[in-house]
Amino acid sequence: MRTAWEAVTRARAARELDRLPEARRILGEALAAAPEDPVVLAELADVEYRLDDHAAALRHARAAIAANPDRVDPYLTAALVHHYEDERDEALRYARAGVGRAPHDVGALLVLARVIVGGPMTDAMRAEARTALESACGYAPQNADVLAHAAESYRNLPDSAEARRHVERGLAEDPAHIGLLALRARLEFADFSTRDKAVATLRGLLGASPNHAPARRLLAEIMWRALLRLAVWVWFFACAVAALAMWAGPGVLRVVTPVLFVIVLVAWFRVFRHLRRQLPPRYLRERLLRRPEALLGLCVLFFASLLADLGAVALRVVAGVGYALLIVGVLGASLAHLMLFAGWLRRFRDETDRDAADSYALFTVIAVVGFGFVVLGVLGVLRSWARAPEAYPVLAGLLGIVVVTLLAESLIVFLTGPRDWRRPVAYCTVLLTLLALAVLGTRWSFLWMASETFTGSD
Repeated sequence: MRTAWEAVTRARAARELDRLPEARRILGEALAAAPEDPVVLAELADVEYRLDDHAAALRHARAAIAANPDRVDPYLTAALVHHYEDERDEALRYARAGVGRAPHDVGALLVLARVIVGGPMTDAMRAEARTALESACGYAPQNADVLAHAAESYRNLPDSAEARRHVERGLAEDPAHIGLLALRARLEFADFSTRDKAVATLRGLLGASPNHAPARRLLAEIMWRALLRLAVWVWFFACAVAALAMWAGPGVLRVVTPVLFVIVLVAWFRVFRHLRRQLPPRYLRERLLRRPEALLGLCVLFFASLLADLGAVALRVVAGVGYALLIVGVLGASLAHLMLFAGWLRRFRDETDRDAADSYALFTVIAVVGFGFVVLGVLGVLRSWARAPEAYPVLAGLLGIVVVTLLAESLIVFLTGPRDWRRPVAYCTVLLTLLALAVLGTRWSFLWMASETFTGSD
């Protein structure tokens, strides 16, 4: 027993120093001498989980439970393995079993809350998670690590107010806690009114811990989102001009289109001013120079903006030429958006910025389809009363280009990122079907537009 305990002590010391392979070797040797020792089995399962060897971790956790059903650690390891593998029922079963054996164990309560908030929840499950978090924080009210884990679970609950409260409580105990500072930055970034504070928090965090990967990725996400917003402004300008052309005459266009262009110009100025003020010195330049496709995308976007503006000017005189230039401008902005998005996804050396690119792509598709097609439907109903009904298929075509671009980016994210091989066919089929429908709809809009705008036939 003493030999096994000494091995566990040495393995824990190696684990604290982040020497996980050495810890695994020490515990493996101890297990060979004592194959049914529950402490060795539980420690080995934990180390294997940290090494992402989930099959071995689950096997040894179950063996530890069989050797000593009252020990809590292996239940938690098994719960986390099943949670990672998206086996929700088994994860909940083990997490609840761990809490049942040690109702006052802070680690068990935090694992139970983490498993619950990591998937679909009923009201009863939300209440269970809140109770677990309140109990854990009540048992360790001054432990910054516990408060950090609780804040993360509250963020996923979702309950941003409680997450912020626990972050501030934790930072009051440990102002330099890296995890709490990173979570504060994430919460500040999620709120549009506090995004400037998020950048300040991130810069302070990276000053203390320059290699903190989540903080580096969040700072990069702020940059890429800002650059992609430039292409979105060009899309907005072109679609707004096409919608306006349906109802307004040349006199109104002469007044309103310069205002719209000034809005886009101000947006460009604000984006780069904010980035220059927020990002560390030379950060933007180095990121773009490492990704020439993104730098080229910005150049394409600049000329696309000019073409869209020329289209708005030409629309006052020759409608067909104006529409054609708007279409080319939107195509250019879409190409630039793809190039910037590719820069976000691409790994440079050992670093990747793509942390939130998948959620960005999904959210943008939902937002554009949800809002854009509602507006398009309303304008379609009112089209017969419009001053220039031939502008409607132009607007439909422009929106189609945007949707095709965003769906293509979602497909790229799926095909180039980590995949869950249990569901790739369903995901890929849905994306390809939507992309095919968007391409066919856009083609039909262009044919309709050509018929009404350029040939003059109805």
